[in-house]
Amino acid sequence: MRRTLVPLVLLLALAGGGLSLTLVRPTPLPRTLEVVPPVSSKLVCAPITDSGVLFVDGADKVSALGGEEVAAAGPTLTADFRAPAVIRGGTSLFGGVLATGADTRAWVPCGPPRSQGTLLVPGAEGTDLIIVNPDASEAVVDLTLYGASGEILALGARGIAVAPTSSRTIALSVLVAEYGPVGVYYRASRGRATVVARTELPGVLEAEVSSLPGTQHWLPGIPEGATVASLLVTNPGTERATVQVTAHGATAAYQPEGGTDISVPAHTTMSVELGASLAGEATGLRVTSDVEVAVGLATGSGTDPAFAAPVALSSQLGALAPAGGVLQLSNPGDGESTVRVSTAPVGELEGQEVVEEHRIPAGTTLAVPLMATAPEGQMVSVTSSKALFGAITESSGGASIIPLSSTASAPPRPVDAEIVPTLR
Repeated sequence: MRRTLVPLVLLLALAGGGLSLTLVRPTPLPRTLEVVPPVSSKLVCAPITDSGVLFVDGADKVSALGGEEVAAAGPTLTADFRAPAVIRGGTSLFGGVLATGADTRAWVPCGPPRSQGTLLVPGAEGTDLIIVNPDASEAVVDLTLYGASGEILALGARGIAVAPTSSRTIALSVLVAEYGPVGVYYRASRGRATVVARTELPGVLEAEVSSLPGTQHWLPGIPEGATVASLLVTNPGTERATVQVTAHGATAAYQPEGGTDISVPAHTTMSVELGASLAGEATGLRVTSDVEVAVGLATGSGTDPAFAAPVALSSQLGALAPAGGVLQLSNPGDGESTVRVSTAPVGELEGQEVVEEHRIPAGTTLAVPLMATAPEGQMVSVTSSKALFGAITESSGGASIIPLSSTASAPPRPVDAEIVPTLR
């Protein structure tokens, strides 16, 4: 009896162990891997007149607003440009519109759609806001206006609805009755938009795209011989801002007269005239502040000024631009910069590249005339040993500033992705 019982107990133990093993579920192992997300950017190009030429580089796709996308390759020009367009590409995407009017012209950079941004103009007279919604859903935009005396309360500035893939024009002079500079802050309560300020008066045609407030800005493109250089500053915050300006001229960096300890009250916009203290040199400005402000520039030597928004600081810069003009590069660093400038016409003259080497001392601005013959535009590329900022200035047929964009492609950061086998 005892001998029979022992094997039976062993048999039951083995059976129970096997059953427990079949009921144990393995702990699921994480199925993750590193992936590099695709890099894509979108810019909106807005015409400000019925006659213009669209210059685009780095685009994979180009489409009219709400229309079908067309593949693009290399530098692309669209003549007789009259309707908003959307361009898509990677990190080195940039473009702009050369708009022409009666005896004048202006450069309008293509800008990204944003949920918020700020534009600064010397005055409301003759100025319209062009609001472009490139997305397939409605955008609703609220405007906050800042003048020299504080916030401007305007009927009709809130809840501006823009239908999907469409644009809307708002006359700033209807919203603002007072004289002087105006800062326009917009926030989209729904969707996003690209906003362009267009100023059109007899003999004057200019435009500005939006920028974001910050404590450090770079403003390029004050041309040699400029008699006017007005720094526009908007303080959208609740604290008083103190602003410092450094001018990077042809021979040295210095603080221009009127550019030291500029006090800007909360919710106000002011204009500071610096032209008389810049010695008529090609100049770039560095603007710093203790709280976040938005800045802009109006400059020139005639009745038709050029407007400019802040630009990027980079060791690789580029632009696709019309023929002619002067390339201005400012070195805000502490040491000398070695610069390689490549200028190449596109189209029929392709292959006639001109390469020049320059040295830019610390704190100074270099001015280089560009090729005068390039019927289909010229590709300007800058590579330097230090980070620079700059623009192409043009004064024939009205002053204009073509900003240089950063062409440095920072590799996207890999992210962890989880593999889900049940998804199909």
